[in-house]
Amino acid sequence: MQLHLDQMSWEGFRRSAAQKRVVILPVGSLEQHGPHLPLGTDTIIATAIAERAAKRTGSIVAPPISYGFKPQPGSSGGNTFPGTCSLDGWTLTLLVRDLVRELVRHKVRGILILDGHYENSLFLNEGVDLALRDMPKGNRVKVVIVRWFELIPNTVFVKLFGSSFQGMALEHASKVETSMVMALNPKIVQKGKMRNDAPRRRENYTVLPENRDFIPRTGVLSTVFPSSETIGEQLLDYAVGRVALIVRSEFAE
Repeated sequence: MQLHLDQMSWEGFRRSAAQKRVVILPVGSLEQHGPHLPLGTDTIIATAIAERAAKRTGSIVAPPISYGFKPQPGSSGGNTFPGTCSLDGWTLTLLVRDLVRELVRHKVRGILILDGHYENSLFLNEGVDLALRDMPKGNRVKVVIVRWFELIPNTVFVKLFGSSFQGMALEHASKVETSMVMALNPKIVQKGKMRNDAPRRRENYTVLPENRDFIPRTGVLSTVFPSSETIGEQLLDYAVGRVALIVRSEFAE
């Protein structure tokens, strides 16, 4: 069974839609993830979770949206690092709107959007809302938006990382993402450049233009250690299991 939408023929996709297979759309970003992780980390992780969950559930994986909304200093280290290429919120909103519209036009009735970038959230919601708002009454399409990093309880992170885990809000380019990319493709992790870091200031408010005191020098928001392929695989497996459960429960006949 073909899992990837872009590798199907139009006839194969028509059959898949008729079989009511769910389409999983991964959404990430192209942004700095410290000196040791690739710019596409969010997309790499979201796509891998989508592919593994699709294998368990017979779903289809759409080509990912590899760009996201602008990284914010307190959650992603800011938008100023070289290579970080971001979308305006309205652009992301319309992109999601159009993709949902197109999938529904081709008779897809179940869509799961799998978000891997913290700042995307409200724009994904808005895009789906705009797409559904204009559809005829009685349309039975269902869209579920999932953020993989919210599926894993803090107790799991604490069990794996101990006291070094300070909450997902500080895990950008840190040990969670580093471990998961290690598990997926250790060759693209530059282990010799792994460093713990933190911004000079943390506040519960936003300052614009961006204040460099809120942005760590390396772009890493907290501790990179301990990171390992083993831990990363456990995190991936947990997230995949939760996504598969959501697909089965939310799109059951």
